[in-house]
Amino acid sequence: MNPLVRQMVNQKIRNLDVKELIRFAREYQISLTVKQAKQVLVILQEQPFDIGNKKLVLQVNNKLKKLEPSLYKKARKLLEPYESYLDYSLD
Repeated sequence: MNPLVRQMVNQKIRNLDVKELIRFAREYQISLTVKQAKQVLVILQEQPFDIGNKKLVLQVNNKLKKLEPSLYKKARKLLEPYESYLDYSLD
């Protein structure tokens, strides 16, 4: 992955906030509450995110899986645009 793209994606994910996540949800026509957005962000921002670190990305995905199944699906849908930068599958 291009280092500049990697840095930009990491910065975008690291700087997500509740308001922006809810705005993304509306764009994708996904119903997301403030509480749900906070739950997702706690996991995403637990440690500095690095899309190039396969182990870390898989850990984050596994933590998201522990949320209620419907919230996990919403989180995956919201993060889907960033998955195109991965050289591997999360499934």
